[in-house]
Amino acid sequence: MSLMLDSKTEVILALDVESRTKAEKILVATGEKLKWVKIGLQTYLRDGPNFLHEISTGGKEIFLDLKLHDIPNTMVKAIESLSDLPIKMLTLHSTAGPEALEKCAIAAKQFLPNTKLLAVTVLTSMNQNNLTSIGVENKIPDQVDRLAKMAIDSNIDGIVCSPLELMRLRPILPDSTTFVTPGIRPAGSATGDQKRVMTPYQAAQAGANFLVIGRPILASSNPEFALSEIQAEIDK
Repeated sequence: MSLMLDSKTEVILALDVESRTKAEKILVATGEKLKWVKIGLQTYLRDGPNFLHEISTGGKEIFLDLKLHDIPNTMVKAIESLSDLPIKMLTLHSTAGPEALEKCAIAAKQFLPNTKLLAVTVLTSMNQNNLTSIGVENKIPDQVDRLAKMAIDSNIDGIVCSPLELMRLRPILPDSTTFVTPGIRPAGSATGDQKRVMTPYQAAQAGANFLVIGRPILASSNPEFALSEIQAEIDK
């Protein structure tokens, strides 16, 4: 089953590297072809808000992947503390629950009006054994469905899920839902610590708005060419 989107599926570079110097070199190496950058916990804690302003000044859109997960009041205060940052998407853990998600959605309208909130469902590094080991008896697809529906019902803008769950979720969630998909590996690439993966073309066909890709670009001797090849695969 193919779910073609009206808008083009875009690549987000996961800028998860060991130093700010390397991150800056990657940004230069990918050139103008790169529009979106994901800043995760490692980079944000190391390099701070100033680095996000630097990236934004360079013409990139920022996806801040902090996966906020705490009591509702603390999550709301965290969103308030991010209000001066140039971010377009921000992640929360859906397992924080509907009260936290609803309050965060309200807070975002006030403090981050130009930012989409995305709910993380089940991490793409987890398989069924991992899920069972933390006391969740649901099968992964059922757990993802449950968390995604709860998040959208709580007025969250979009969902982060593995590409394998995309085709299940697209038909049951509103058309306005933004889908951001990690666990993307070009054909022939090593999967690394990702357990639920698809190729860029498969994920785009399944309905992803954004594909989060790191190692296949970061590890390339020519990151700009690697990015071009991935985009060409999406568009074929």
